[in-house]
Amino acid sequence: MKELLAYKLIEDTIGISIEIISNEYQETPSAFGEIITHHKVVFQVQEKNPDVFAIDILFVLSLMSFTFADPSYSDIYFIPDEEWNLSIFMEGLQFESGNLVFSADYICGRLVNTDIEFRRGGKVKITTRNRGKDADRWLFHLQGKKHIHYIPHNSHFIEGLLSLKIS
Repeated sequence: MKELLAYKLIEDTIGISIEIISNEYQETPSAFGEIITHHKVVFQVQEKNPDVFAIDILFVLSLMSFTFADPSYSDIYFIPDEEWNLSIFMEGLQFESGNLVFSADYICGRLVNTDIEFRRGGKVKITTRNRGKDADRWLFHLQGKKHIHYIPHNSHFIEGLLSLKIS
């Protein structure tokens, strides 16, 4: 039954209309020579009654964050076959200052490092740490867009590739 609810949340959310308000990305060198990334995206849900999508959006974005997360440096806790579920999602869900917030750092050995805040009226803020620009891809998927596009057959293009010599 819980799996059916999870699929329903995904089905009701993918293809939602949103407008990206801001998209800030920053790379900072650490004292150890590594690059620390910070990404903050704010978008507005463009549906008639955006608040009814709060749980759905938080669940789907947290699912994507978990799914695309890399194993932590110490992967002794990494569970490769672990699937995102409502129980794990609920552990990271909080109500703060009138807003629904999902927050997670490490889950099942994955570097999730994601905070998602849904404000009344449909404004959503995603903040990630050391995830590069992953949130951009999540929003692409949230809108139901494919990030791989079909390129029609172009015989001149193929002939050009075939004529290249590799040295």
